[in-house]
Amino acid sequence: MDDFQQQINEWSDWQGLQLNAGAFEPVIQKIYASENEPYKTPEPVADKLAARFTVGPTQIAIFPPSEVIPQTRAYYQAERFGLTRMARLSLGAPRLLHAGFIFDKYQFYYVIYQPLQGLTLTEFCATAKPLAKSTLGRQIGTMLTRLNAEVLAFGPTAAQSTKWDTLGPDFVAERTAWLQVHTVTPNQFVHGNLVGENLIVTSGELGLQRFSAAHQAAKQTELVPLILQAFNDDTDLLAGFKETYQTDDLEKDLLLGLLLRVDGPQQIQALHPGAPVTLAAVQQVIAQRLS
Repeated sequence: MDDFQQQINEWSDWQGLQLNAGAFEPVIQKIYASENEPYKTPEPVADKLAARFTVGPTQIAIFPPSEVIPQTRAYYQAERFGLTRMARLSLGAPRLLHAGFIFDKYQFYYVIYQPLQGLTLTEFCATAKPLAKSTLGRQIGTMLTRLNAEVLAFGPTAAQSTKWDTLGPDFVAERTAWLQVHTVTPNQFVHGNLVGENLIVTSGELGLQRFSAAHQAAKQTELVPLILQAFNDDTDLLAGFKETYQTDDLEKDLLLGLLLRVDGPQQIQALHPGAPVTLAAVQQVIAQRLS
């Protein structure tokens, strides 16, 4: 008899189960027994993709079955590779303990790790003084300069946006012409989702978490969620970041990131609401955000 009793036919079924500790508890208990890890009642942790649970001092990420996410093994590999890479570079991240899969009603890939203890960047900046924030910005710049290096293929295949047409044919033509003369290195490691909740400030250390969206891409794409969402117009964070992040032209790199990301059209519409959108107008807004 299977330990997992729920039916998962489509993505909405998985979403409805992600925070259901009772549905996953028998499977988690079996996994922890197989890995010789002490077991405690799981507590759900919100996540966009995996079913994550705190189990005592550890956390487990269980990835959706391939029946609803065909690339689920790639997302699992991205999480595992990201944690391994961070450890190899001696950068702050959860400590990987176990990774594997279990056959039950569905095949579930899982990763068990020791999570970081600290405040999210968003929480930290709510009360931190300017000097502390600029110091943190410098740490982020140093970390990304080391992290976003060339790597061999891993993780999910980067999707291509089909929504550039929503910005109008003139912008599509401008984007195509601009990218033709501004080349990038497409096989660099990127975390993929550097929003405020995924940067953790611990005692004397900065760390990253949630690596399931990590993949090969141009490092410029990493800047978009970091600067536009995580930094949230904080001038102290940005000033510190500029001091240590290695680039010849941060404005150009941020524009490249916008034009290359799969969510680029949505990011640009949020950055420059209203029509028509032109490349010059986006460049002007970027210059203002980075000034």
